[in-house]
Amino acid sequence: MNAYVFQSIHRLTLLTLLLASTGAHAMSGTETSSGGQGHVTSALTKNMGEPINSSESEIEITYSTDGNTAIFVSGRQGSIPSPGVPYNFDIWMAHKVNGAWQTPIHLGPGIDPTVGPNINTAAWELEPSFSDDGNVIYFTRYEPGNMSTGDLYVTQKVNGVWQSARNWNDVPELPHINTPTGEEHCPIIVSDSLIYFSYQQPGVTQDSDIWKVEKKNGQWQKPESLGPRINSPYRDHLHWTGLSKDGKSLIITSTRPDMGSRGGHDEWISHQNPQGEWQEPLNLGDTINTSGEDMCWTFMPDGATFTGGSGPRDSYNHDVMWLHKKDVPLLRNFEPIGPPPNLLTGVR
Repeated sequence: MNAYVFQSIHRLTLLTLLLASTGAHAMSGTETSSGGQGHVTSALTKNMGEPINSSESEIEITYSTDGNTAIFVSGRQGSIPSPGVPYNFDIWMAHKVNGAWQTPIHLGPGIDPTVGPNINTAAWELEPSFSDDGNVIYFTRYEPGNMSTGDLYVTQKVNGVWQSARNWNDVPELPHINTPTGEEHCPIIVSDSLIYFSYQQPGVTQDSDIWKVEKKNGQWQKPESLGPRINSPYRDHLHWTGLSKDGKSLIITSTRPDMGSRGGHDEWISHQNPQGEWQEPLNLGDTINTSGEDMCWTFMPDGATFTGGSGPRDSYNHDVMWLHKKDVPLLRNFEPIGPPPNLLTGVR
């Protein structure tokens, strides 16, 4: 049995066991309240608290360029139920006023399009990020309960009004990387000619792997894998601001069980050698990683604060946590690239 098949069977079995054991509240966060019992944290990470965190799951937070708006994923009350599965994920937005986060806004039906886009559905909406000018939100949409079905989407604000979401493949300025049979998710948009993205395709990748797509002579080329050193037989993916400004260091989330893993998803860092080849990742260590799930961390615009989801092993019962970059030895000299550029043309 190859590694891809083994991992697929393992994940399906794990999901089945979780649903059977937790019933109607499976993986929704109701058993583990914000910072509650069973939430393993490192000694230095701090809970972001309410109103960002709730008694439900909160993950995958990113920020506007000025740091005064955050968008993140939550299953809190007000999210749209996903038929057939007992948990759901929607995108929410919160504003900071006088240094304090205000009550988050659901980006779903009924929202004023001058305030935010109506992008949430009964599907799972995950992994959002503002563009650097705040006029675009990139995100991923999945079939409920199936993390192998992600497609990349984009919504744009035109003349102050948020438009309907579009599949990346329908946007002329973006590469056609969505497929009908795999998972494409959470890119790092370096420029209008280089994008790294997370990719899972049966028979092509091992599990989720990290790939890149480049534009040459005005045309997007065929995507390429970053190779076997950075991609393991396990789930390897990345998140929005996890590339250094010089392009030579990349932060990834991985479930690889060896090479210093603390268990579950951990945060890792890979560096390029002088020949530009990505090397085997190094675990970021106990200041951030735990025996639970530590995944999809991203930087605040100051480049000094690192934030992301953390929760018990094999669950989505996450809270948004934060810590100072200087407290993670392997990140002290890491300068992140910041929010992704707006690659869409037109009136803004």
